[in-house]
Amino acid sequence: MSVVFASDHDIERAENISAVWRAYSGPRDYVRGVSALPDAIGHDAIVVDTLFPYLPNKDCQIVFVGHGMYGGKRFALHEGRPGIDPRALAQIDWAVCSSRAAIPDTAAMLGIPAERVLPLGMPRTDAYIGKAKGDGGTFLAHKTAYFYAPTYHRPPHDGEHLPRIDWARLDALLDDDEIFAVKRHYFDPAPIVAGRHRHIMELDPFEPSARLLIDCDVIVTDYSSILFDAYLIGKPSVLLTDDMEEYMRTRGMYLPYPEGYGSRWLVAEGNEDKLVEHMRAACVTGMRRNERRCSEISGDMCDGHSAQRVAEFIRRVACASC
Repeated sequence: MSVVFASDHDIERAENISAVWRAYSGPRDYVRGVSALPDAIGHDAIVVDTLFPYLPNKDCQIVFVGHGMYGGKRFALHEGRPGIDPRALAQIDWAVCSSRAAIPDTAAMLGIPAERVLPLGMPRTDAYIGKAKGDGGTFLAHKTAYFYAPTYHRPPHDGEHLPRIDWARLDALLDDDEIFAVKRHYFDPAPIVAGRHRHIMELDPFEPSARLLIDCDVIVTDYSSILFDAYLIGKPSVLLTDDMEEYMRTRGMYLPYPEGYGSRWLVAEGNEDKLVEHMRAACVTGMRRNERRCSEISGDMCDGHSAQRVAEFIRRVACASC
């Protein structure tokens, strides 16, 4: 029995597939990059977390891990974007999603029957469950830490980043026991923060988010799926909605935005004082009803054992193909 794990370059999705690979016991091959998939013919199962090429000689089961509500943004893999081969999507045998509520959307995205979508949880979340501030072992544990982790925005024509924050003003509003840690999306080549500041630090975009998320007090983001991870360990949020109309028009979200995802939101530009007010209030009140409801909908199967459940399912699928 042999299984191939093929991962995308997208860090969050790669964390999903890597967690399953680590939990899988038995013969295994780990292939990174979709270009290697045509060489996977002859194995009993292929586990993927990304778009993959059509396999004309497919003779195995293909299990798709990591989409559904935990993808954050709503988009259909069959929507006609360049590089998507509908024939490949038709070859998916099973899909894993984060919650029972995500089953219909996952099935619709991939074009497979709902009974072929399994709510086994998101494996990447296993590293967070049960952790509290200080368990991450990072510098964020020693201060009141606001962790800003936006999704990727293609820069507008003027080259500016969203949201447009006056970093000097934000820095002046923060106290010495507070820190605003910025981790831009790894697709974004340019720094977000302009200048050097006492209370604001931009981090390596390729640094894993798990330890930082564990040690922060508040997650600040826009449309990123890191929200779901934060809620699983009780971190409240502040949402920045500067380009909300455009983003909803071009991408969209699974739930009504922003109220379906959080309790505090604002346009950041020109409102640095309100941003600080929201972040401090979140530290006091913690997660509120909207955040708790979002977590219940998006991650009801994320309990710290997702990778093991997915690995056990893959073993069953692979054995049936032997």
